Amino acid sequence: MYAIGPKFQGFFCGWLSRRDYYLWGRNQEKMKHTIGIRRENLSKKGEKRVGIVPFLVAEIRKTGARVLVQPAIHPETQILKRAFPDQDYQQAGAEICEDLQDADLIFGLKEIDIADILPEKTYFFFSHTHKGQRKNREMLRTLVERKATVVDYELINNANRTRIITAFTYFAGYAGMIDSLWVLGRRLKMSGIANPFEKVPQSIEKEDLGLIKSIIAEVGREISTKGTPAELPPVIVAILGNGKTSNGAQTILDILPHQTISLEELPEIYARGDRRQIYKLVLDIQDMYRLDHEAQAAIESYNSWPDFEKQQTYFRNPEFFESNLDQVLPYATMIMNCILWAPQYPRVLTNQLMHDHWKADCPLKVIGDITCDPNGGIEFSRETWIDNPVFVYHPETGETEDGFDAEGVAVMAVTNLPCEFSADASEQFSRNMQPLFENILQTNWLDSFEDSGLCEELKGACILWKGKFTGKYSFMQDYLPA
Repeated sequence: MYAIGPKFQGFFCGWLSRRDYYLWGRNQEKMKHTIGIRRENLSKKGEKRVGIVPFLVAEIRKTGARVLVQPAIHPETQILKRAFPDQDYQQAGAEICEDLQDADLIFGLKEIDIADILPEKTYFFFSHTHKGQRKNREMLRTLVERKATVVDYELINNANRTRIITAFTYFAGYAGMIDSLWVLGRRLKMSGIANPFEKVPQSIEKEDLGLIKSIIAEVGREISTKGTPAELPPVIVAILGNGKTSNGAQTILDILPHQTISLEELPEIYARGDRRQIYKLVLDIQDMYRLDHEAQAAIESYNSWPDFEKQQTYFRNPEFFESNLDQVLPYATMIMNCILWAPQYPRVLTNQLMHDHWKADCPLKVIGDITCDPNGGIEFSRETWIDNPVFVYHPETGETEDGFDAEGVAVMAVTNLPCEFSADASEQFSRNMQPLFENILQTNWLDSFEDSGLCEELKGACILWKGKFTGKYSFMQDYLPA
């Protein structure tokens, strides 16, 4: 950078405003930011993930940016809240300090306690506000009042409108399938049925994805030689959805000897399937839902349509559809829910549907509700946590009981599944974020939203700019409490 002598300073100030001149100088220094890395709040039980891991800190420091990291252990409770020790951050060039006042860009993961929101800072986190989530509306109002800028990881998309930050989605699938197989093993053992799934641990017991994959491979070898229990029908795992969460779940299930089947094959497999493997049934929109009777009568040709056209019809007119899971419940051992749900769409598994099929001797043992929408796509689902991960739902009474012991179907609905692989998931998350940091560090966060230099991917995820909703998210003004 060339210095500007006194002779030319007056010339520059003549045609640049003081503010523009200041910002011009700041841009020449590439906006030497101070990055803050939050420790997640105590209200997030079991949360030890972090948005920026030590290897990325080392890369950021090469640009000249300063990095402040809150200690991993909460100072009042002594609870460990991060998978990476403070020393790793120090070795990468960060400063360990409780106070993040000096940071202008603050990175966390989950919602922020209102008392911890600092004024006029830029926050990167999963805010869980853009759908109007009521539990976070006070936090949203505080961010507005304190003139915060907010970039929501969930909303960072590429030009094809595909999410860029997907690490936790895959890890939810990994942990969700592992934990559901663990629950199956526990439930069968408690019923007096010896089974190979007993060897599968809960993910948090090992916190090592590679190690658990090797354990599941061992389970697979036992299934190949000894088979699944003779007291059971062939093991059929139905996976709802075919997106990233589903792909993560399938990655784990595919370690076992398996055969992928279709809806039409269910009766034959259930009656005469090979117990030296398990059966995987992946259901997409057109398999999970069908036109209700009234709509089917009006659109007689629907069944002959290509899958894409059926799916688009479902998204345009969800009120015409109903669940098709009555075709699955008489046969499935496990159901894995990997789809998001919103109130305008039909539920995939209702209390009534479960009640009707339970009375008919339903073979379903476990539901893994990976997406965990309480009272959502699975009507009777509710949040569980890593330290209390399972409840049993009794379809005839509608009652639930924590633990493994009660009569009914066991439901694993852990709301923070990726935390069971905190280090692995955080590493992958940072690799997802890494390509964006050149722009993050060069952006002029003091300028207007339009002139800041923020790239399109991040602009599309920026909910607030200095306390004001950006144009794309102006509708969120309606979510602020009165």
